[in-house]
Amino acid sequence: MTDRFYMPEWQDAQRRLGYAQAVRHGDMLRVAGTASMGEGYVPVHVGDFEGQLSHVYGAIAKTLDHFGIGFGAIVRETIYVTDMDALAAALPLRLSFYGNGPYPAATAVEVRRLLLPELLVEIEVDAALPA
Repeated sequence: MTDRFYMPEWQDAQRRLGYAQAVRHGDMLRVAGTASMGEGYVPVHVGDFEGQLSHVYGAIAKTLDHFGIGFGAIVRETIYVTDMDALAAALPLRLSFYGNGPYPAATAVEVRRLLLPELLVEIEVDAALPA
């Protein structure tokens, strides 16, 4: 079974750019790279790494909730940042979304830039769905 989810406030932009927010395939959910975008697909929390990180995890939480799961279902996380030092300083905020775990296999990658120059962080996750 394959099911696609488009974030309601980003649906037009996601369709225009040719991607879904998440794709359910069998017992796995693949969540696209998620950035700090507001209504109309405009960057929010510009210049504020922790604000962007929190916004991204909030959007991921909404996506997971659509499928009836939470952060404990995430098995893999890839974080793309434009400043690894900013991520290191924000690790307590990241951990607050996972609580006491379980924690996913995680990779952090510093990149020169993301889709838009205002974006500081983008996160993609894979999650296991209940049978």
